[in-house]
Amino acid sequence: MQHAHDIGGRPGGPIVRDSHQLADWELLAEGLSLTLGEKGLRCTDESRRVQENLALGVYESLAYYERWALGAELILIEKSILTRDEVDRKVAELDAAWGDGTPDSHDGHAHGPNGEHAPHPGVQGDAPPNQAGQRIKALAALLIEKGICTQDDLDRMIALQESRTPADGARIVAHAWADPAYKARLLADPQAACAELGVDASAIPRLVVLENTDQVHHMVVCTLCSCYPRPILGRPPDWYKSFNYRSRAVLEPRAIMAEFGYTPAPDVEIRVHDSTADVRYLVLPQRPAGTEGLSEADLVRLVTRDSMIGVSPARAEPVPVA
Repeated sequence: MQHAHDIGGRPGGPIVRDSHQLADWELLAEGLSLTLGEKGLRCTDESRRVQENLALGVYESLAYYERWALGAELILIEKSILTRDEVDRKVAELDAAWGDGTPDSHDGHAHGPNGEHAPHPGVQGDAPPNQAGQRIKALAALLIEKGICTQDDLDRMIALQESRTPADGARIVAHAWADPAYKARLLADPQAACAELGVDASAIPRLVVLENTDQVHHMVVCTLCSCYPRPILGRPPDWYKSFNYRSRAVLEPRAIMAEFGYTPAPDVEIRVHDSTADVRYLVLPQRPAGTEGLSEADLVRLVTRDSMIGVSPARAEPVPVA
């Protein structure tokens, strides 16, 4: 039986590639969920289960971090760490404080059918707080009160996620292009090879590096949610998490690549890899022709996040240094 969360292969529309700046409550939803995982109180499979058990209409009505917030709440209630009444009372306190004129920094966000956020219409300061944001703030306050986590735990996790970027992945790819022995180690033992360059990928249960060649081109998706090699590439882009990408990638990868401006030759085999809670993928794009004389620093500037997901190739020329 296919649940709401499993949307691979369903019809979908164009890939919306716009991104949005995370609101404070979205950063908190991410940080709190990952902190719970660090403390053994949540795992990816649990988060998927509670989300995929939602009614389809409810699931589709929620934006990405609203699902994270709801998932965290359902798991905490299920494990009797919190109760629904406790959360409701804390939310009521936060709502009352806002109604009394206490400033609130958590912007509201509208969202469309792809699950992407858009700015809330109107003046942000006059808009009521996002209720998913109120609930995640309530969860955080209650967990801190109960001594289950600290504000420092949450701040540290949020800072860690903010510090991760595709630049680390670009360094890994460029070094693999420049050093055949390193590339062999990267393909054989990705986590150890990442560690050689100071990138800690140990949080990924199993990391697989997929090498693109003249004959085969790899593309990565997560049809169930947004599994992604965060320690190497940072947060997944909005489009990677969207309903349209998740549904269409397994059916029409060439059409998606065309939307990103890339058309592989007809005789190139396209392989789509579906990430899981246990396995994450990094695409090793082909080194562009004619770059033999470039320094490794210049090679880094050829590597894009999208090329390490596989929806496009590496750049043909380095991006100029600003």
